[in-house]
Amino acid sequence: MNYTKLTIRFLFIAFLFVSCTKEETVIRTNNNPPKYSEISTIMVENYINRLFIDVLGREATDVERIDILLKLRKGKLSPVCRDSIVKQLQFDTIYRIGDSSYRKAYTTRIYNICKSRFLEGAADMDIAQQSGNLGFAILLYQLDGDSVAMFSAINQKKYYDRILKSNYWLSRNTISYNQLCEYMLNNGIYDLINMGSFNFVNAAFDDIYGRKPSSDEFNRSFKIIEKNIPTFIFNQVISNKNEFCEGITTTSGFYEAEIRWWYFQYIRREINSSQLYPILSNYLKDHSIENMQRTILISDEYAQF
Repeated sequence: MNYTKLTIRFLFIAFLFVSCTKEETVIRTNNNPPKYSEISTIMVENYINRLFIDVLGREATDVERIDILLKLRKGKLSPVCRDSIVKQLQFDTIYRIGDSSYRKAYTTRIYNICKSRFLEGAADMDIAQQSGNLGFAILLYQLDGDSVAMFSAINQKKYYDRILKSNYWLSRNTISYNQLCEYMLNNGIYDLINMGSFNFVNAAFDDIYGRKPSSDEFNRSFKIIEKNIPTFIFNQVISNKNEFCEGITTTSGFYEAEIRWWYFQYIRREINSSQLYPILSNYLKDHSIENMQRTILISDEYAQF
């Protein structure tokens, strides 16, 4: 019996000793992130090629790759140097064989991505055909003296023509990126893909905000699209489809969703809150998709440095 008590006491004391022992802090040296000067040439060239593909939709030529590699090395791969490179790809209007200009190639890339997002990648030829069919119908309505049908066809044709012209307008800064998205929502092709007011409302929220509408949002939106009933939504009173498409692409939710969408395209993961809000704060002020994208494209994570 005494042996049992001694054993219990010994185990209890051993437990107290172990539980009170402090954890040993292990400090590992030589575990600092690499300096930019130590980044290999292959990694820098991979970054350059990724930039050209994501921004312009094509790989860099040998001449372009060598030229930008030298600029990045001279600038020590700093974020400021990276920013100037991406800005050149976004805004440079110097004529270049194959691209017309970097600016043209960049806006064409944005335009084609938006067509894929909203219109299932509809070809310009198909959009132009729809516009041409309506143009022919307008002539027939004129001959028949049917002014109601003629003006309806003119109105429908306008929305197809806006899509076809939007790439040029965007390259010339005549329209904003918000308006480009608005044009992608408000046309006969989008209506055909998402037939009926029920599908249109759900698709618009999914394509713009990356989510389904709440019950209240759906009911308000449905009344606008289906019956043209003036309703308060998007912090304003909206009474028709045109105002709805403009309203949904000008809210703070639109800007946040765009950051999330583009971040995932470039980084291939969801953005976290600490990264989102600084970008969103600037995007809400300047409404510049170029600046927003550039913030992502010059990051170490994107560059994989």
